[in-house]
Amino acid sequence: MMRSAHWRGMALSVVALIGAAACGKPGASASDPNTPAVVKVPPIVFPSDTARKPVRVDSAATWEEARATVSRDYAVLGAAFTYADPKLLLSTYSPTAVLTTPNGTFTGHEAILKEYHGFGMDGSVKAFNRQSQVLKVVDSTVADSGIYTFVRKRKGADSTVTRGTYATVWQIVPPPKDWVITKDRLYPATKKKGK
Repeated sequence: MMRSAHWRGMALSVVALIGAAACGKPGASASDPNTPAVVKVPPIVFPSDTARKPVRVDSAATWEEARATVSRDYAVLGAAFTYADPKLLLSTYSPTAVLTTPNGTFTGHEAILKEYHGFGMDGSVKAFNRQSQVLKVVDSTVADSGIYTFVRKRKGADSTVTRGTYATVWQIVPPPKDWVITKDRLYPATKKKGK
């Protein structure tokens, strides 16, 4: 009986040595045929990985160019009021422009001109100025907002000053890179008598 126990113990140690030898040798190189194989799996590709990456589109105008052009065109708009020139006024608006005032919403050149006639396009406007405070350029669209001052002269009385805020959207249309107003909102704040 002792012999069979001895053989079992010896068989167990031989199996352990063979198992250790089969699993790898210390210091074995990659060219050794006895080294275990390493399988490299390609990375998982999700549909979002193959989707087209967003392309950065340069704006049609720089911020500085937008600021200068908007200021120039607001001066043209102010001159149109001062000289009561409807053609000059409508040159700054697109044919489908939308003007929103406390009197309502007006779409198109004819409706905008009619509203501005009620606003003071009769030659009684002394000044109409806009001062830009926030300007944002996205592709060919320029969004601008700020403060406006509307001064109306009256015979034998002090001038009426209307101040308020505005929000205007300009569109840059090709060629020759014309800028037109597509949306214009005027929000009067106060009326004061001034000189």
